[in-house]
Amino acid sequence: MNLDLIVKELKEGFREIIREELKANRPQEPDITRDRINRTQAAKLAGVSLPTFAKLVKNGTFPEHGFGTRNKFYLRSEIIEALHREADKKDSQ
Repeated sequence: MNLDLIVKELKEGFREIIREELKANRPQEPDITRDRINRTQAAKLAGVSLPTFAKLVKNGTFPEHGFGTRNKFYLRSEIIEALHREADKKDSQ
């Protein structure tokens, strides 16, 4: 057997192993379509009124996504994460 052929086969084998390992260990990305909620749902999840929610978005407590005025959305996971952050701030004071 030719040495070049052996090296080529080894490279291909290593590449395949690396691809499989990377695929197996890749963190799962959240399903943004199920995580996506509107302003009313986000305010309800946060337990605040719509005006209060708008103030909290404006001051950066809750991240907002989308563009324009009619295409805004929020991610349930980010709202929950922000609520945990705020609770931790209050606990540490």
